[in-house]
Amino acid sequence: MIKVAMIGAGSIVFSKNLTGDILGYPELADSTMCYMDIDKDRLEVGVNLCRKVAKALGASPKIEGTLDRRRALDGADFVINMVQIGGFDSTLVDFEIPRKYGLNFTIADTTGPGGLFRALRTFPMLRDMCRDMEELCPKAVLINYSNPMSMNMQTIWRTSSITGVGLCHSVQGTFDWLMRTIGERPEDCSFVCAGVNHMAFYLRLEKNGVDLYPRLFALLDDPRSGADRQVRFELMKRLGYYCSESDEHSSEYNPYFIPHGREMIARYRIPIDEYLRRCDAIVDEFERLKVQSKTDEPLPVHRSNEYGSTIIHSMVTGRPSVVYGNMPNTGAISNLPRTAIVEAPTLVDRTGVHHVCVGELPPQLVAYIQPHVAQHELFIRAALEGRRDYVYQAAMFDPLTAATLPLDRIVEMCDEMIAAHGDLLPRLEKKSLVPTSGKTFGAVDPKALRAQWDAVQAKAAEGYIQEWYVAGPFRTDTPGAVTLDLRTPVDDELARRGDGSVDLEAGYGTAGALVKWRKCRADKRGQVDLVALFGPVEWAVAFAYAEIRSEREREVIARCGSDDGIRVWVNGRQVHSHEIGRAYSPNADEFPARLRAGTNRILVKVDNYVGGWGFGLMVPKD
Repeated sequence: MIKVAMIGAGSIVFSKNLTGDILGYPELADSTMCYMDIDKDRLEVGVNLCRKVAKALGASPKIEGTLDRRRALDGADFVINMVQIGGFDSTLVDFEIPRKYGLNFTIADTTGPGGLFRALRTFPMLRDMCRDMEELCPKAVLINYSNPMSMNMQTIWRTSSITGVGLCHSVQGTFDWLMRTIGERPEDCSFVCAGVNHMAFYLRLEKNGVDLYPRLFALLDDPRSGADRQVRFELMKRLGYYCSESDEHSSEYNPYFIPHGREMIARYRIPIDEYLRRCDAIVDEFERLKVQSKTDEPLPVHRSNEYGSTIIHSMVTGRPSVVYGNMPNTGAISNLPRTAIVEAPTLVDRTGVHHVCVGELPPQLVAYIQPHVAQHELFIRAALEGRRDYVYQAAMFDPLTAATLPLDRIVEMCDEMIAAHGDLLPRLEKKSLVPTSGKTFGAVDPKALRAQWDAVQAKAAEGYIQEWYVAGPFRTDTPGAVTLDLRTPVDDELARRGDGSVDLEAGYGTAGALVKWRKCRADKRGQVDLVALFGPVEWAVAFAYAEIRSEREREVIARCGSDDGIRVWVNGRQVHSHEIGRAYSPNADEFPARLRAGTNRILVKVDNYVGGWGFGLMVPKD
């Protein structure tokens, strides 16, 4: 029987999913699962949900929860790190201070000022945890899921003797999405991908030895695909290869999009502040799961596409597997530095985790990646040596920052962020000839920052319809393909009635199930989260119906956000349709609509490719 310690298990959705993956293997079903977090409330919810997971799987693990990290580590065979130091308060600092200097981000957890300072905050905890592991479980394998992946892995490998591997879901997740996008089953296709985390590129995409890249390039000429308005397809068009990480992430790793203003941001649907909105949604999700954790309601368990359980299973049983891991580049990619943390094919068996040799990357990909490798090296030297000048230089070589700010403003911004994060950072007091900004900055009030953010979000969601009836999901008969044109019984009812009304008592037969209308509310961002209502459903459509009143007939400019495509009818007339793959962001689309005096009937149709699913709609009030 093995022991798995999950550090930061208050990330309850993640710990729940990993628990299900691990216990889903019969050979691991009796493992000791020890969950650790510093937040007692979140830890309790996480442990209760994981007990539900074990029950659903018929597994018989030993489940423990503790606030003591050393107790969790003692005797562990595998340690899974999912800690975010500083939480939402520190993340707000990473967004709001750079915003003062003209820098805007989507996620800010990988590179640039946001990723750099998140790594600096994480360094003391991760270094100390590795020291505890050297004492309490020296042979354990540390599986890191915390971002920024490459910089955190530098901490693990450069401060300890612990064997560590960093895992992300972008490589396998994007591959599955790409194959379904071109109508192929992922299991029938193969790929080789390599680079650094979030900037790994698919060097080969094949089916039965046939190159699939020409079919991806063909999407650029298909207006229905929306590929010409997606960041990664634009990068593919210029670099020749597709990147593993999402559009919202990728948009901030280079100087080609965000620094060029609102028109470019709108064209490529770049969701500025997306991560902050996700944090808000996570708070709402926690409250829902907290209630669920205290009930006898069964918890559905689905195997995720995370590699963590695969590594544990292969090392325990000796059955080899290939995953994509982040470790030092000891020759896997021959034209990147050996000290770089690279993401590459990784063989796992009883002997451990070992990168497979990929060889040289194409020179244009090295040129894209190299500035970030330099940032990773400057980060670890700043943390190890206490050098503030290395912090400045890491920010200087970030492509997005360099395209936006002059050198003196970069230094000033870094000084302000160092002051704001305070004692969370390693001491950065070693003197050098490189000057500081010479300015003194005061402490940041997290509550004031949070109130400011909440006020902005409330303003953005002002007027969004809150009360809805939803019906779905209606799945496509064509695996891996769906559009808003998918015909459903609701479409037939809409055409038959002609006035935009629906029968809220009706049931619709689909795929052997009966779908009925159900009432729900939008969240504070105006979003209706369809995953929370229907569970994880891919390649499907759903409908939402609402009625609003207007005192007079009038023209309005409505706004909406969606994940993925959205179509809107007002009183039976289609007023908007946008087929696109994207994350939810309020006010992503604007369109005109005519309201009549009295009651107006609103029908929304939303499709989902993979991952998140939802929508929100704002109609201005009188």
